[in-house]
This record gives sequence, structure tokens and C-alpha cells, in this order.
Amino acid sequence: MSPKAICRVLWLQVVVATCAGAQVVAAPDLCADGPRPAFDVVSVKPSQSPSGRTSMHGTSDGMTYTGTLNRLMLIAYNLHDFQVSGGPGWLSTATWEIHAKSDSPDPDATHWSDAERQALREKYMQELRSMMADRFHVRCHMSTKEMPVYELTVGKAGSRLAETKAELGKRGNMSSDSHGGVEHASATGVGTDRIAIFLARPTGRLVLDKTGLTGSYDFTLDWVDDAPAGSEQAAHPSSGPTIYTAVEEQLGLHLRPAKGAVPVMVIDQAEMPTEN
Repeated sequence: MSPKAICRVLWLQVVVATCAGAQVVAAPDLCADGPRPAFDVVSVKPSQSPSGRTSMHGTSDGMTYTGTLNRLMLIAYNLHDFQVSGGPGWLSTATWEIHAKSDSPDPDATHWSDAERQALREKYMQELRSMMADRFHVRCHMSTKEMPVYELTVGKAGSRLAETKAELGKRGNMSSDSHGGVEHASATGVGTDRIAIFLARPTGRLVLDKTGLTGSYDFTLDWVDDAPAGSEQAAHPSSGPTIYTAVEEQLGLHLRPAKGAVPVMVIDQAEMPTEN
């Protein structure tokens, strides 16, 4: 793989695993119309893949995606399932195969700073939003709703996160997988803001980074997905730690229940895609 593809591919790995980029709190103008970056060539056609299966692959000049429009919106707008409402029923059932390319390949971001790579990640998400507006006629507006959240803090025994020693071009990579209810996640060179983003999925709540930690860290995390969303209690403690216990024991962090104003996207319009 060419160096120019590294940043896009790493970003795609992260967003598919976490459904988020680098900032989890959605800005009020996420749905605002206006000029933004866009792919130069886009192909959209129905796919026979099951609605629960999602794949996304990046290249130096574009990406391919297979999955539902609902899942793609979560990726492109940095949101979680509990932050989206409205829209037609087929959003989460109909699957699509999307190929998108840009005339100009991405620059070589191997040695870029975290801030420069974040700006490039934002450009990728803007391109996805443009594609959905153009081909699926997606229109939406943002609101806020008071919801239970978690605050991610440093545990009583102190953080167990290890400062990364990875080169700049190898940082920002996060992955997760599941086997029979046993969950595993690993990351190289990520901040606690990204850890908070990731934890929203297994906890079913928005997670706010209150750790005060500013470094880039490597970590692995293993837990058993046997507790209801929003529950700090394990259904079967003997089978393994819940996400809450694992975060405390393996990362030295703590998930503290709280309440907060959560950004919510309301989908006002979405249409079946126009023909290629």
C-alpha cells in the first residue's frame, strides 16, 4: 500500500470500529447546507449483503463501502445509534455498494502531526456527507436531548495507559472484534478523547472525556458483553469482566454515571439513490 493511502485507511479502520472520528460531540451546524469537499466520481448500486454487515476500505484516492445508509451516516456525522432519529425505515435495512474516487490523490500524511491528520479526517467525513446529500438527498437538523451519559475519569489507583512509542504515521489505529460474546479492542497512539468515543458503543451512552490526560496511548481491552446497555452490573460475573470493570482494571479509568445534553440528529429527508 502506498504511503498516501495510510491516513485514509487508518481513518476508515477507526470509524468502522468506533463510529466516530476525533470529536464525538456534534456541532450544531453539522446539517447546515453550504460548500464542502466532495468526491469527483461516485457509483451507488443496491447490494445483496445482509443489513447487519458493514465493510469500508480506503485507497489513496477514494473508498468503497458496503452497508446501510444509516450506518454510513453514523460514520460520516460522528454519531451513535442513540443520537439519530427519523427518516424512512429502509435506512437501516437496505444495503448499498458505494465506490467513490477523487481526481487528486491524498497527500502523504505519514509524518503529519495529530492535528494535521485530524483535519484530513474531517475532510473525509465532509466528502461522505456531500455524497449522501447529492445521491440520497439526505436533509437533517440538529437538536439536543437530556440523556444519561458517562464521564470518563482517572480511577482511584491511577491510569494504567501506556504512552505510545509508535512513529507518527503508525498512530491513530484502533480495532475491535468479537468472538462468542468475548470482546477485544486494541489501539496504538490514541488520546483519551478517542477512548471515550469508542466506549459509547459498548456502554450505549455518550461518554465524555474528563480524564485530563493529554498524551497518546497504546492499550488493549478485553471484556464480556453480557450486561444490558447502561448497566454497571455484570449479568454473569464469573464469565468475565463487563466493560465497566475492564475499563477500571485494565485501563485504570472509571466510567461515572451522569446526565448531560446529548447532540441528536433528526433526519428530515432521505430518498432512494439516483441512478449512476
